[in-house]
Amino acid sequence: ALLDQISNDSPGGGKRVVFVSSPFARAHQTALACQKGLLQPANADRVSKLTLSIHPEVVYEDDLMERYFGRLDDKELLTYGYVWPLDLWDVSHNAFDVESVAEVCTRINTAVMKLETTYEDTILVLVSHADVCQITQLYAAGAENVGHFSQYRFGNGEVRGMKRNVESLPDPVPLTAP
Repeated sequence: ALLDQISNDSPGGGKRVVFVSSPFARAHQTALACQKGLLQPANADRVSKLTLSIHPEVVYEDDLMERYFGRLDDKELLTYGYVWPLDLWDVSHNAFDVESVAEVCTRINTAVMKLETTYEDTILVLVSHADVCQITQLYAAGAENVGHFSQYRFGNGEVRGMKRNVESLPDPVPLTAP
């Protein structure tokens, strides 16, 4: 899926691919697995045809850490259901001491600006956590309300291009009660 995305987004090829990960273990492990997959002999022809250069190390970026869930951190997954409906209506809320959607957007913006300065003409593969990936995608696409990110769920290991238009977003799937 990643090579398909790269092929569609960078048909001219000739670029370096750098994996940038949250420092948390599961994101880093996912980045390593994806990187290893690109280097497998089965993908060698496609990587060669696209004239890609795979950066040998995964780069850590603290601003890609998962969203802080305040008093709900380390609680059951269903507690996210307390926060996401509030996000739909107010991207700056901090109910339960959670990091607001607006705060996530600010740190993602900081990370992307820093990465784009450091890695010019490079394909950056950002590896993070569900809320952060979804918020980032809607923010980058210029969605009218980034608080609707929870309607754009990623599957585990799903690859999506980060485009600068709302037409690039998948169809939303409204929240349902847990």
